Amino acid sequence: MKKYLAVLASFVIMLCLGGVYAWSVVAPELSREHGFSSAQSQSIFGLLIGILPVTMIFAGKVERRYGSRAIAWIAGGLFSGGYLLSGFSGGNFWLVLLGNGIFAGMGTGFGYLAALTVPVKLFPSRKGLVTGIAVGGFGLAAMALSYIVHGLTSSGRGILEIFLIVGAVYGTAIAVSAFFLKADGYESSFREKDLSAREIWSSPPLYKLISGFFLGTFAGLLIVGSLKPIGAGHGIGDNILILGVSVFAISNFAGRVSWGFVSDTIGASLTIFIALAFQAFFILLLGTVELSDISFLVLSMLAGFGFGGNFVLFAKETAEIYGVGNLGAVYPYVSFGYALGGLSGPVTGGLMYDRFGDYRNAACLAALISLAGALLFLADHYTRRERTRGS
Repeated sequence: MKKYLAVLASFVIMLCLGGVYAWSVVAPELSREHGFSSAQSQSIFGLLIGILPVTMIFAGKVERRYGSRAIAWIAGGLFSGGYLLSGFSGGNFWLVLLGNGIFAGMGTGFGYLAALTVPVKLFPSRKGLVTGIAVGGFGLAAMALSYIVHGLTSSGRGILEIFLIVGAVYGTAIAVSAFFLKADGYESSFREKDLSAREIWSSPPLYKLISGFFLGTFAGLLIVGSLKPIGAGHGIGDNILILGVSVFAISNFAGRVSWGFVSDTIGASLTIFIALAFQAFFILLLGTVELSDISFLVLSMLAGFGFGGNFVLFAKETAEIYGVGNLGAVYPYVSFGYALGGLSGPVTGGLMYDRFGDYRNAACLAALISLAGALLFLADHYTRRERTRGS
């Protein structure tokens, strides 16, 4: 029973941390209430994404010494403190940047690593499925926080007051969930050699994983950041556009669980090929075909389903290559690919829209990038198979 409670706790922590993807709902309120420019509001989001891998590297060292529960408590403190600082900032940009960008970003890094590693240690034979369930919370979080922010703003609350509420409630939820994060019995079952930073950086598979994670998330985030404008360009109404974002989030969650389940059967490398090819195809359609309300929702759902695979499959592949015990040490380096994709994907989409006046070219580029990642892992799959046959 403790194992299942630990997986549930990981899901709850991810559900709190993943609210960062609701930033598109928060940013307009900062602009409207406190005069933030678009560049200022997006710099907060970009800083959070960029700080994740650096934080997780440090969190991995702390986790090895003090355990996952300790870094989850640190996550709750940093995340809550960051939002509370923003809430008491009086609308000062630099304080919000420090609170939501740096402190909450560091909290996200600590918490993400804690919630990712414990389920894998507890269910080593079902790494894909339990990783998918845990990180699925991150995928659903944007929808949850979007509705919370919308409901509170509709009741007349300002965005700084909302920061205070989120900081208190989410921080408490993370801290309470941390009590259930313990991989009992893991140490006696696995004896993997601890890897140093030098050994990790000199390992060839690391660069394949970073490249694949970058290619997959660059493509997906380019579209995520532009989903509403893509639909609006086809005359789709606001209600359907908002529904499309929610559909994307739900299918993102479903994709994380489903791709994780598939990877336990056919292996992570082949599943990455299928997921990224799937993502490429539906991103291409979403950006290039004439959209109706129904087709917009369906294609948003399918693109989100493919996109979700990135966040479970590269973690699963990391555990397969380096061992479950080294997931917390190696995955932060792999996540540099995600950080690069997050910093460059949405910006590239925006620049290409400014240049061409629509998202057709951006969607074509995103599809090609995603397909490149798929082919990289298809080649890896056949290389491994030939190596196995030769031995």
